[in-house]
Amino acid sequence: MNDFQLYFKLGLNHILSWSSVDHILFLMALILVFSFKDWRKLLYLVSLFTLAHTTSLFLSVYGVLKVDENLIETLILWTILITALSNIVVKNQNFLTRIHYYFSFIFGLIHGLGFASDFKMMIVGQSKKFFPLLEFALGIETAQIILGLIILTILALLHKLWLKNTRELYSIVSGIIIGYVIALL
Repeated sequence: MNDFQLYFKLGLNHILSWSSVDHILFLMALILVFSFKDWRKLLYLVSLFTLAHTTSLFLSVYGVLKVDENLIETLILWTILITALSNIVVKNQNFLTRIHYYFSFIFGLIHGLGFASDFKMMIVGQSKKFFPLLEFALGIETAQIILGLIILTILALLHKLWLKNTRELYSIVSGIIIGYVIALL
């Protein structure tokens, strides 16, 4: 397997595995307020997250940022909690989607730091780190688009078959996410 495939697959697996439940819940909380007709906005949202995630990962891998891993893991849970709470508390749909763009970027910085030590171990001894970081980022971006489409499909089915009221759907799914995160805190 060449290096591109290796790091691309690592990026895919970083998002599309059950061990990445924090990413899945965060993306679900973010994406919950979008629909298939908003696919361009969704791509922008996912790309903001990838940019932020990659930026903080890059800064950590190159030694510019050093953080306490336990603190970052706790902060990641808080990013999920805040995003899910916003889905319940904020009633204005336009404002809600706007703050989700900010959450995507700001909280993406935190999520990127959560994987920094693992990534550093994967590239230990390598003099060139830039391309592996980019290849990993492409895998993350691809995985988030796939996950976003899966989440939108599930939400559309829930909306069609069970919950006709969109606000009720936001509240119930966000409430489940909140309950899960509180159990981890």
